[in-house]
Amino acid sequence: MFATVNKSFVLYFFQRKDDSMNEAQALKHTFEHTRTYFPSLGNSYKGRPVLFFDNSAGAQVSQFVIDRVTDYYIHRNAQKGTIFTRTAEMQQTIVDARQLAADLVGATDHTEIAFGQNATNFFHLYAHHLGRDLQAGDHIIITEADHHANVNPWMELAERDIHVHLWNVDAQGSLDFDHYEQLLALKPKLVAVGWASNATGTIHDMPRITAMAHRAGALVVADGVQAASHIAMDVKAADVDFAAFSTYKIFGPHMGFGYVNRDRLERLEGWRIQHELERDSYFFEVGSQNHEGIEGFIGSMEYLAQVTKDAEGNGLSLDKTPLANSRPSRHEIAGAMHFAHEYEQQLTDHFLAKLADVEGVVLYGKSAEQADERLPVFSFNIEGIETDTLGHALNDASIEARTGNYLAINLMKRLAEPFGGSALRISLVHYNTVEEIDLFFGIFAQVLTDLKMKVD
Repeated sequence: MFATVNKSFVLYFFQRKDDSMNEAQALKHTFEHTRTYFPSLGNSYKGRPVLFFDNSAGAQVSQFVIDRVTDYYIHRNAQKGTIFTRTAEMQQTIVDARQLAADLVGATDHTEIAFGQNATNFFHLYAHHLGRDLQAGDHIIITEADHHANVNPWMELAERDIHVHLWNVDAQGSLDFDHYEQLLALKPKLVAVGWASNATGTIHDMPRITAMAHRAGALVVADGVQAASHIAMDVKAADVDFAAFSTYKIFGPHMGFGYVNRDRLERLEGWRIQHELERDSYFFEVGSQNHEGIEGFIGSMEYLAQVTKDAEGNGLSLDKTPLANSRPSRHEIAGAMHFAHEYEQQLTDHFLAKLADVEGVVLYGKSAEQADERLPVFSFNIEGIETDTLGHALNDASIEARTGNYLAINLMKRLAEPFGGSALRISLVHYNTVEEIDLFFGIFAQVLTDLKMKVD
């Protein structure tokens, strides 16, 4: 499946570790090693290492991606619709890439995947197409927890007298299932919901959400953007009907892809110039695609496959997971995300323990006791200090940490109302380390001291 790409930069020094190494140690060794695959992680600013703590907005890319894009421009930079050999190679590469995306998220095969600009664009496409079936007086559900990419396209349907209902969150920012049951009693046609929060890191119970929606006769459109860079996705097990993902959150180039359950394709009507593929989800791929980006996406999947090999070389196993009997390519790709999620639990536990010692901190989302229900995404404020002031001070210290509402506008307005709906967000992924967290809190303590002195 994977083409040969020059990876001479990789330090293949991993040997199978002693059998006495426990799982936590094996995970730590595996994911500390992943840093050698990312050239940008060696960047510094004003003599300080840069801490990439804004991964919810976009992750860094590995050398696998860089090599893939370079290789494309040298060997396969061609246009579709010709008899040229390079065109045939390029077109097959796109099909291969769709299959890898299917392996990543658990789709049946490449016919359920389409590449496009980004996840936001796919939500607008879904709203456009599915909205054609909606009539005045119909009901749909959006959530208070979601990024507005999966909110605004559906709100626009209210202009046609379609009733758009906001599914509320509780005081922690978790979806309120009692309220959900009340909304489902209205027999909505559609539920648009995120798999995980980009603001609080809360993982939503997608199988439960879809099961309840389907019993009420509603389709489910899932935002998988935040979850896909942290957990092994399975759109079939969750039984979602439509979903969208952004590859630049999954260690790849700036683009996205959509998933459409094969059984739902008849609900859509494409607008391709040619309709020979209209029964496949990639009729969304109008005109020429971002070929170099698609090649880069393949590189990001090659990277994940290498992570799985590294993990298994360290004695870790997928035998007791749902991936044990999956097809080989899904085993390799999604396996990395399974191991990553386990490792990130170590980061989450460590970060929350350190944060608890910070005076005046206000954390949003799940508590340390519920750490297994969240991703390593932490939004918080410090009493008495403006959020943006804190963000600028951290940037000066080479720490990339985002401030604002992250376009989870309704959620942050609810949770961080005393701070103007804004918070500081630290978002980690599997190439971050415990040592980076310790470095952050050392710098953070000094930043807080300096800022409080200015306030006083």
